Amino acid sequence: MEPITLCGLVIVAFGLWVEFEPKVRVVGRVICKSRIYKEVFSQSPVHVPTQVGKMPICFAKAHS
Repeated sequence: MEPITLCGLVIVAFGLWVEFEPKVRVVGRVICKSRIYKEVFSQSPVHVPTQVGKMPICFAKAHS
């Protein structure tokens, strides 16, 4: 692309950002506060391993 075209593209992109920035921020804030977003991106609970008692001897011999 020619430099003048790139400069025009940058100017137009900046103008659109200035025009629509408040609306984009409002939409982003609504999405981040939504229940679905929190459920999808929330940390899953840490799974604590359970204590295992003694393994039956017959089970241990079958898988060794």
